[in-house]
Amino acid sequence: MHVNRIPLIALICGWTILSGCDKPADYQQTPPTKVTVATPVIKTVPIYLEENGQTEAVEQALVRARVRGIIEEIPEEPEESLMVKKGEQLFLIQQDEFIAAVNSAKASVAAATAALETTNANVRVSEAGIASAEAEYKVSKAEFGRLELLLKQNAIAQSEFDSAQANLETTAAGINAAEAQMASAKALVSEAKAALDKANAELAQKDLELSWTTVEAPIDGRVTRTLVKIGNLVKDGDELIEIVSSNKVWANFNISERFLLSLERDADSERPFKPNTIPVSLKRSGDPDFIFHGFLDYADPVVDQDTGTLLLRAIFDNNDPSKFLLPGLFVRVRVEIGTYDDATLILERAINRDSAGTYVYVIEDSKAVRKNVVLGGKFDGMVVIESGLTKDSRVVVDGIQMLRSGTEVDASE
Repeated sequence: MHVNRIPLIALICGWTILSGCDKPADYQQTPPTKVTVATPVIKTVPIYLEENGQTEAVEQALVRARVRGIIEEIPEEPEESLMVKKGEQLFLIQQDEFIAAVNSAKASVAAATAALETTNANVRVSEAGIASAEAEYKVSKAEFGRLELLLKQNAIAQSEFDSAQANLETTAAGINAAEAQMASAKALVSEAKAALDKANAELAQKDLELSWTTVEAPIDGRVTRTLVKIGNLVKDGDELIEIVSSNKVWANFNISERFLLSLERDADSERPFKPNTIPVSLKRSGDPDFIFHGFLDYADPVVDQDTGTLLLRAIFDNNDPSKFLLPGLFVRVRVEIGTYDDATLILERAINRDSAGTYVYVIEDSKAVRKNVVLGGKFDGMVVIESGLTKDSRVVVDGIQMLRSGTEVDASE
């Protein structure tokens, strides 16, 4: 197949000739860029310290088994985490072995009690024996004295006197024997009391171990995880369940040493370190604003030498189910630490940044002029300008994308 080809040079020449017939276009001047401007707002606004923080449960309990046994009962777990009250039963560990131990300990107590009663009775018998021996000795002593006088008068035979003397010695020995028996009986009483105390202590321990078979919630809170199932064999120290208090939550955060020193230089700066008086606000990731409100309740007395920061802690009520704080969340914490008097504020969207710093565009003689600014805190969508603007500056808030320094503008307020 043959195809006619038009040489490229011919096309170029043709276009050149045709274009030469056109008249030169008139110069069109670029119209001024349309922008919206606003003058700064002058008002007194709060000064906020904002830091990242992390929530922590005020109360958190990891419940463990205290005895060895088989799990017989376990909390029902609904779709949502189970809420429990302090003292509420969570688990039941098989009790047969512990009930038998308690009964055995009770029998030991009964036996020790009986033994103590027997030894006390022996003491009473020994007391009666001493009284009887003393009475006999008294009689024999009187008889010995009478016969001794008669012997001096040769009114009795020597053998009769000797018999009275032997009887006196025998009754005296009877007193000593009765006293020894009393000492022995009292020693047995002490031993019986010790045995009874030991039996009672053993019973108390067995009662305590039996009570540990019923595992109760140590705090009010929400069950976060159950670690065992019915039929599991557990031993002393095994983890059973974890409970986290949901009524209140802490938020821990740090401030820099530099900021701390600046506060100390300010006479009014003691306020942030008075527990339970300083309001603190908090927001979670995704929250539009600081919707949680609490109070500062702790300030670490020592600056961390590794990080150069001071640990602070705030406490928040956590009873609203529509906005719930879980422990372990990364959050943003805000504390009001003072006020800017007659602060200069502009809309946050007017702020620009580049490698040379932070700046805004202001309008002077119908042209855009760059002004470097120093920013302060934020307040209701506006930013405090610490330096770089005056109250009469006309700041560009819309149309910034098309501006360069020196661009002519058509500004509307």
